[in-house]
Amino acid sequence: MVRDYHGYRKRRPAIILTPDNEIADDQPLTLLAITTTYSDPPPRDCVELPWNHDRRKVVTGLARRSAAVLSWLDIVYPDEIEDFIGSVPSRTMKQILDRLQTFEDEG
Repeated sequence: MVRDYHGYRKRRPAIILTPDNEIADDQPLTLLAITTTYSDPPPRDCVELPWNHDRRKVVTGLARRSAAVLSWLDIVYPDEIEDFIGSVPSRTMKQILDRLQTFEDEG
């Protein structure tokens, strides 16, 4: 469950930003929300993610046009995560982390 801009929690895909070696059952995880509702071209706070109508054909497991939203961070505990559907390719994850740093620096 990820909080929206109004603070309401909703089931939605997200990317875990917490490094694997820092994940513990009793420690919160930092998430970056994923949206399927964004303009074309994508806003500057969005990084498009690989997707395919047949989610088995893409490592992310996303079946719709989707983007990570750099301005939409949340914190949850591991037991609040309902499911894992896939992973972000390393090249895309690097792009997200680089853009997130730039986005935060611009403030």
